Amino acid sequence: MTLANGQPVVVIGKDEPHLLLGLMSVLVELIPQVPADERSAMPPVSRTAPAVKQALETTMQPTATTKNTDERTQARLQIGLTTKVSLHALVRDVAKRRGVSLSIAARDLVQDGLTRFDKESRTVDPSQLLTDYERTANDYAGADSESWIIRADRRLVMRTRLRAGEYERSLSSFTNFLLANALSHCPHAAAVREEMASSITSDEAVEEAIKAIEQVSGIKARALAPQIDLGDQRGLTNMILGGSVLAPTRVLAKLAVVLKKPLDVVSVALERRFATQCVPAFKATDGKPTVQAERKAWSVAVKELQLPAEEQERLLNLEG
Repeated sequence: MTLANGQPVVVIGKDEPHLLLGLMSVLVELIPQVPADERSAMPPVSRTAPAVKQALETTMQPTATTKNTDERTQARLQIGLTTKVSLHALVRDVAKRRGVSLSIAARDLVQDGLTRFDKESRTVDPSQLLTDYERTANDYAGADSESWIIRADRRLVMRTRLRAGEYERSLSSFTNFLLANALSHCPHAAAVREEMASSITSDEAVEEAIKAIEQVSGIKARALAPQIDLGDQRGLTNMILGGSVLAPTRVLAKLAVVLKKPLDVVSVALERRFATQCVPAFKATDGKPTVQAERKAWSVAVKELQLPAEEQERLLNLEG
């Protein structure tokens, strides 16, 4: 088709709905970008002033100022989303580290996540990408979630909404996935995580974690296993609790949530339980008992269980 200004537009789609989505995507790309000096300017929204007072203040503003404010307001839209509290907190920490507002940090992450998704989807099945992005979002610690709002350029919001619709996802969930993926590539987020991991862990905290681990070991590991994505693998769960197997980060994160202990403290506690083992980990073929000298890799431990192919693949994917 040809636009009013004579510019030709070519759109390809496998059916009419995808053709329309493609056309909308192209038209969104043609929307002019908001000037850089206006991107950081966010018009304040009063939540307490009476409507009459707000109307009076508006009418008393100079015409030029009112016009500029209206243009800026129209140039922005809101994305309402629900994320885990821990993800929202990390975005907030990234903003502090950058010295910018939460809104700016959030929309920069959304922009980065969307750009990466568009690039990766050219060579990787988009459905698989979304599954990976969703897993990353779900791996954030804690079960509590919260709703919040991101104000972004109209063009970015419309592009995000179009992509979400194209893959039959809500704008909220799709934005959540983009944020999670962008944070996994963000150097500021990596620095925040490193600072948290390097925080001083007291011996007292580690001892408390060891006691908590002992309380869910043995027979009780049967109830713990499904809570940390291990299904009915009680034996594997006990090996993790004993420190003899290096569990994937997502498994350790869920274990920390169950124990209500910091992840770094739980990690140190498991290392100490392995280091202080006082019984042979297995018997050698010649009958002489031996002690496991090193913690076993996750893939090795899972394959040694000789589980059905489907269950083995599921457990191995926990490390992906």
